[in-house]
Amino acid sequence: MTLSLLHLYFIFTSNKDVQDLLIFGHNIESWLIYVLIFFGLTSLAFVFVWLIGFLAESQSGNSIKQPWE
Repeated sequence: MTLSLLHLYFIFTSNKDVQDLLIFGHNIESWLIYVLIFFGLTSLAFVFVWLIGFLAESQSGNSIKQPWE
């Protein structure tokens, strides 16, 4: 597909045209659900790592210093 054909494809594609588009065999609603699950799991992992670090720091016996100290 040349650049001009690709350019024309994206010019005439609207949100209504994209709703029936399949990306790797799944529609856009499925991909939105997958993205929400991915963001939920990564946010839980972030909170878990932060909590483990906080517990390890508090149990080390040293006082917790602020970043500006």
